Amino acid sequence: MQDEYVKISKGTMQVSRTGYGPVPLLLLSGFSTFFPGLEYGTLGTELAQKFPVLIPSRFGYGYSDLTDVPRDVDSIVEEYREMLAALEVPAPVVLCAHSMGFLEALRWAQKYPEEVRALVGLDPATPEVYQTFDLKRSQESLEKLHSPEWKRRLNFRLMASSLLSRYPAGLRRKLAPAARRNFACLPWVNESRALTDNVRTVAQAGAPAHIPTLFLLSNGKSTPLPCEEWRKHALSYLEHFEYRQYELFDLPHDLYYYSPHDLAEVILEFWEQVQDGSLMEDGQA
Repeated sequence: MQDEYVKISKGTMQVSRTGYGPVPLLLLSGFSTFFPGLEYGTLGTELAQKFPVLIPSRFGYGYSDLTDVPRDVDSIVEEYREMLAALEVPAPVVLCAHSMGFLEALRWAQKYPEEVRALVGLDPATPEVYQTFDLKRSQESLEKLHSPEWKRRLNFRLMASSLLSRYPAGLRRKLAPAARRNFACLPWVNESRALTDNVRTVAQAGAPAHIPTLFLLSNGKSTPLPCEEWRKHALSYLEHFEYRQYELFDLPHDLYYYSPHDLAEVILEFWEQVQDGSLMEDGQA
């Protein structure tokens, strides 16, 4: 995985890249993922046998800039598109998005369907899911972590071992300064503040029903909902798509971390069916 730093109109974005092929695949991260290139890197490497894989870090993530620019979903989609143009990466692309990142993938497909060849939801948080959350309370909690600055830094120090526990000790020391910078930063706060409007925007536009779509669903662990309720919302939304598949995994919300090889196999098989036109309308478990 190679990291590049791409200048767009609102700042500089880190993009992790690997693989070769005719159709690019973008891995879009969920909320508060400190280092998307590392978090999704193993899955990206597995997918690189068929795709050129790009893992962009939104502003406030990875080593991308901290900015105070709007975090509405339309702005974020435009930043991704500007990044692709700067790298001379052609559309159409496959959008593979985790959790909240699936809102961005949906919005991209709603506005520019000709640019999206297929959608893959990595345990996606679909619009209906957010009706079960107390978004205002979550926003207030994040704002309390964000300010004042001394409190934000103290909270990071207390939580650092847990937040970076997935990485080897030597790498943790290297990542700590950037993680401390990103923790509860202003872009995260602004994403939280924009979330209610973003959900409404995506929900009102409707599902981009003509785009082939695959959902890889967890057991609901590490989400706010019980397993069956979490899956019910996802499968209900998936019904809107004409060409759809799904796969159930007995893994927590960050399923890509625990079983990247198995997920990649399902995604690659799905992609073969999209390419040869054999994808059936009925979902498959």
